[in-house]
Amino acid sequence: MATDDPKKLLSCFSVFTFCAMGLLKLSSLLIYQKRWRSLINKASMVESYYLKKNESQNGKESEEENSFMTDHIHLYTKHFHSVSTNLSRIYNFTAIIYMVSPFIEHAIQICSGNNDHKYPHILQGWAPLDFNIFGYFFTIVTEAVAAIYCVIIHKTFDLTVIGLMIFIRGQFALLHNLSTRIGGRGNNLLLSKRRDELAHGRIKECHKIHLALLRSIKDLGEFVQSILGIYFFVATLTLCSVAVQLQWKHLSTTQLISLLQYMCANLTQLFLFCYYGDAVCHKSSVSLGEGPFCTASWCLSAKIRRELVILCVGMSQPRRIFAGPFNTLDLHSFIQVI
Repeated sequence: MATDDPKKLLSCFSVFTFCAMGLLKLSSLLIYQKRWRSLINKASMVESYYLKKNESQNGKESEEENSFMTDHIHLYTKHFHSVSTNLSRIYNFTAIIYMVSPFIEHAIQICSGNNDHKYPHILQGWAPLDFNIFGYFFTIVTEAVAAIYCVIIHKTFDLTVIGLMIFIRGQFALLHNLSTRIGGRGNNLLLSKRRDELAHGRIKECHKIHLALLRSIKDLGEFVQSILGIYFFVATLTLCSVAVQLQWKHLSTTQLISLLQYMCANLTQLFLFCYYGDAVCHKSSVSLGEGPFCTASWCLSAKIRRELVILCVGMSQPRRIFAGPFNTLDLHSFIQVI
């Protein structure tokens, strides 16, 4: 790599940061493979618990509750499928443009009569095998395989993290709805031992689900904190390098398209992390008039109301996912990077 050539240096920087982040994500998936699987299995168990609960309950109130749970689970599952499809398309489109643009630019240079350019490469850097056509072809195939594999790693890691955040957000919404039904409909103002027993069981159930979701947030935060902290720093440098390159006068159309789509892909990736991290933070807590605060507590005994207060205090504390030691995964951090 020629350090006296700023264009080549910045091009190599973009490739290096993209591959380095892919290596970090791959290391996380391999080193913490068992813990990743355990986290995904816990998420599946929580969903299975809700679905089994729906099948075992009867009654008009239970039917309404079951209908809401089933519809909500299908809703956020459909939302994840939509996000994963669109994000995969963005990654695939970015990879195709990035891999094809050097060859298109080289063809344009040849058509314009400028044959002084060297062989085009997908990944800018050291190319010791360009002395003949066979070595160049082998280098291009290797670069293409490496680029595709790196994109697959990014896609796998990002969709796993985003999918878990969508799941956690959706489960907190279900928990809030479940906690509003602790006291029942509240039509009968007389105290009832049976109603207290049902309310006590629902409080225990809400507490159990709440603890499971908090553990999921903690585990997910431990997995992504270091990687996303580095990614925030890398994304800032990437945006700065793109801004510098956009100021160059001699910038071809293909280079401009490649830079813009690379910048948009990075911003989209960062925005999705921050958006769903912010959504998890907001859904992880309840305020006055939400969740257990708006349940029919007036028809419960003093003992059950004390248990309800403890649940309200626990569910009113927001939980955040951190990106490094200083940044939190929310929209405010995204605005700071921009």
